Amino acid sequence: MKRMKQGKFLARFYGIDARSAFSHSDGNWFWNLDESPGVYFDRMGCKVFPTEAESSSCLYLMIGPRNTGVRRKDAGMSISDIPGYTELTPPPYSVWGRRLLG
Repeated sequence: MKRMKQGKFLARFYGIDARSAFSHSDGNWFWNLDESPGVYFDRMGCKVFPTEAESSSCLYLMIGPRNTGVRRKDAGMSISDIPGYTELTPPPYSVWGRRLLG
């Protein structure tokens, strides 16, 4: 049986309607969202992007050909700095049962 990816698992666990979901422990680097709605998770919460237009025009993100980075991640920014970020209870790191991997 194929193991579910962390992002998809977390979206299902929290009941978030997402066709594309990714996780990263620091919350500042992810694969590009394939489809909308999409969600990015970090250790404590998530940022949902309901449409492709919202994610592609987000000023906090730098979207490359294959991956997305948070602008100014060198200054410690992460998805938690994006308006609309939601802290989740219990936090994703405790749901997954081990350290979230990138």
